[in-house]
Amino acid sequence: MIHFYMYGKAMNIKLLLSSPRRHSNPAFICFTLLMCFLLLTLSSCAKLGTDTGSVSPTPTKQTTPWATVFPAQTKLDNNGVNTEAISRYDLEKVQQVMASMSLDQKLGQLIVVEYLGNNYQNGLQYMISQQFVGGFMYQESNHNFDAPYNVASQVNALSQQTMRDARIPLLIATDQEGGLVNRLYKFHGYLPSAADMAATGNPQVPLDQGSQQAKWMLELGINADLAPVVDVHTVDPPVLASRMFGSTPQTVATYAGAFLDGLQTHGVMGTLKHFPGLGAITSDPHTGLPTVNRSMAQLNSIDLAPYKLLIQKNHPAMIMSTDVLMPAIDPNLPAELSPRAINGILRQQLGYDGVVITDGLYMGGIADKWSLGQASVLSIIAGNDIIEGPYTPQLVGSVISAFKQAIQQGKLTMARVNQAVERILLMKLHFGIIK
Repeated sequence: MIHFYMYGKAMNIKLLLSSPRRHSNPAFICFTLLMCFLLLTLSSCAKLGTDTGSVSPTPTKQTTPWATVFPAQTKLDNNGVNTEAISRYDLEKVQQVMASMSLDQKLGQLIVVEYLGNNYQNGLQYMISQQFVGGFMYQESNHNFDAPYNVASQVNALSQQTMRDARIPLLIATDQEGGLVNRLYKFHGYLPSAADMAATGNPQVPLDQGSQQAKWMLELGINADLAPVVDVHTVDPPVLASRMFGSTPQTVATYAGAFLDGLQTHGVMGTLKHFPGLGAITSDPHTGLPTVNRSMAQLNSIDLAPYKLLIQKNHPAMIMSTDVLMPAIDPNLPAELSPRAINGILRQQLGYDGVVITDGLYMGGIADKWSLGQASVLSIIAGNDIIEGPYTPQLVGSVISAFKQAIQQGKLTMARVNQAVERILLMKLHFGIIK
């Protein structure tokens, strides 16, 4: 008797051999084995056809390294970054980059600088190549676009030079809103303000404007726009004038969201600003610290509402925090320095886990009370990832020294630094700045 085992059960096939000659006949043995094989095959087919509950189809293996995994629950990596919508490939690449970075290089990523004049060698090159800053801003008011940089090709050539001098590709930004804040004016003339775009009643207009302006910025080598404004116009006369899209959160979210989509679908990182909201201020934050005395319920229904809508739907690359005091959130600290505002409201309540960048830390509402170094440390502790404001190598040096001192004193942890760096590098990778 020959025993065959299939699916854990014995199948018995009895060979009756009537004579030694028949038993040793090679042809007979081959015939017998063939019949056994056929019986096994038929038995296997029958088993698969009648017991489908016990056999699962083999899943198709995902071979692309860009496959994104969406776990059932929010998943954080070792640096506390939400990896729910991040591919394993992106995360591994960023962590490999971080493993080779020195402390100075990591701290530099937390800084976006400005520079004065139009001479690259007069400070900006040193900040990029020796102090490892993560990015810089073009500002027409700083005379960055004075001749010969009043021609797009010359600006682009400078942008490419900065990239060559950087160890890690740079965030190159401007704040292009249109209207009163139109950094492209020298190259493309007047462009409509937020109020102009919303007045058309057609969201296609800001979508088209965001798309076109993104293309123009890329021609200059600019990959990030510190816009759109999502403040809700609720007091008159408005300090921000025509920079706001409307007087209701839904209007603001609709038109600002369209502008943001235009930017980001064409490869330029967009930025919602000014968190948690400047729509109700009555004084200029450049000259002092404005206060908004609204209840938490009012803030949720007005100022914070556009952020809730846009974070969920439009996925902004960055959000800019600003220097406004909102006692309902934090009675002591301006929002951009407040853990209650950034880690509490923006991160935990609104669920934003992207990059948060400060407004200019040289503005009066901050500089009147804190040094640039002090404000920078408080900003990163609060949950911001990038501080904006230094404009000379000396100022960058003071910020880096303040970071290091805070780390040594245990006020700023390396876990917090690594979390910020990882967010920044993931954003740069996502938008193709890091290849």
